[in-house]
Amino acid sequence: MPSIISLSDIARSKFDRLKKGFSCENEELEKHIKQYAFNHQKEGLFQTYFYVDDNDNFLGYISVAVATIERTKIEDELDISSSIKYSIPAIKITRLCVFDNFCSRGVGTLLMTFANILAVVQQKKLGCRALIVDSKPEAIEFYKRFNFVEINKEENSETMFMFCDIAKPNEVKNIVDDMIEFCEVFKQDDLVEVLKG
Repeated sequence: MPSIISLSDIARSKFDRLKKGFSCENEELEKHIKQYAFNHQKEGLFQTYFYVDDNDNFLGYISVAVATIERTKIEDELDISSSIKYSIPAIKITRLCVFDNFCSRGVGTLLMTFANILAVVQQKKLGCRALIVDSKPEAIEFYKRFNFVEINKEENSETMFMFCDIAKPNEVKNIVDDMIEFCEVFKQDDLVEVLKG
């Protein structure tokens, strides 16, 4: 059965063996997973999840973190009361990578579905209204397929800040069954419990 595995659930010795086989055209993404991800997870900075197929091949990963967005930065894109002046809670996709030889197999789509579920779970637990990402130019069109919109180019960087308004709590009810089914397939029992609550 395919699964999504948290880096926290992989022993360091096993991860050290596994990461030798991780290869990605984007050197920054490969370097991140091989050199920094384990310590970032251990220090509570990011959460990294791997998509693993039926044959225990690691096909890609996504790293996420809790974030906020200044309301003024996205007020034209967000349908919430103008009386709310504080920052908007979000989940930030800090890295998303499909390993070489597994491109064009739906791995990125699967990881984006998982990110959306994490945002909805965060919404149910503590509050969350958006997914955000600082996208490299070559990934902008990919994120647009998932309803991300370009907000602005980051200063002194080539990245584009992008935003996706996740479903409001009353709209989540319409998609929660699909999310639960996804989580059951990928062995995310703790997420199922929150989604059912």
